[in-house]
Amino acid sequence: MSAAALARIARGLAGAEEESDFPRYRQIIDALVRAIERGTLSPGDRLPPETKLAKLFSVSLGTIQKALAHLANGGFLQRTRRRGTFVAGRRAEDVFVFRFRNPETGEVLVPFTRVLSVTEDRSDGPWRKFLRVERCVLVERLVWVEGDSPAFSQFRISREHGKHLLDEPIEALHGVSFHRILGRKFNLPTVRTSHRLQCRKLGREVCRHLLVPEGTYGTVWDVVGYSYQQATTYQSLHIPAGHRPIELDAATVAPQRQAA
Repeated sequence: MSAAALARIARGLAGAEEESDFPRYRQIIDALVRAIERGTLSPGDRLPPETKLAKLFSVSLGTIQKALAHLANGGFLQRTRRRGTFVAGRRAEDVFVFRFRNPETGEVLVPFTRVLSVTEDRSDGPWRKFLRVERCVLVERLVWVEGDSPAFSQFRISREHGKHLLDEPIEALHGVSFHRILGRKFNLPTVRTSHRLQCRKLGREVCRHLLVPEGTYGTVWDVVGYSYQQATTYQSLHIPAGHRPIELDAATVAPQRQAA
């Protein structure tokens, strides 16, 4: 990670300190979250020791420790006693539907994913009709290409196929392909998908995760994954306005390209 980038974050926070009504630790949390979402801080970047961060942000050691603890609890950071503190998130194992190309080189850009929560979901929605179940496992995560703003993903599979995820540590699921798990663990490879896109106001919780004002419009992209004749996944991607164009390619739904 660039020390200069972290210094710019601290300087920007110092310049806005007098205008904020939030406590100092909360300001540090918000500043680091923005830097992570915008790609200024990338997955795998190692943060300096707490004493150096406290000096950089001109706060007490207790204040920086409180901010880092909140970020770790929220899934933004990984902290280990020996290795230190790292920005959480990993590149996706494969790319199944959420794919982009570099407009200059044509290279496929592999996104990063960071899981925010894994819960049992009994809510009523179109996923119940497609998956033919009353209970799902819902994985909420952020998906983004380095340097771009993220999209918010709600990925649902049946409880039968996803209950083991409820016991997994969040950190172990960053970058994981749930399509690949279905293929390997249950012999249910995703062989085709159906898509529905619409423009509408993004939900309050979606806006909170994407750090955009409530009431922001964006694209909601629903993707149903099928294993032969059986629907096995239902994913909703909430994409803010101004996001780079998404490439839809029929070749990406071939069985050998199972991915996140």
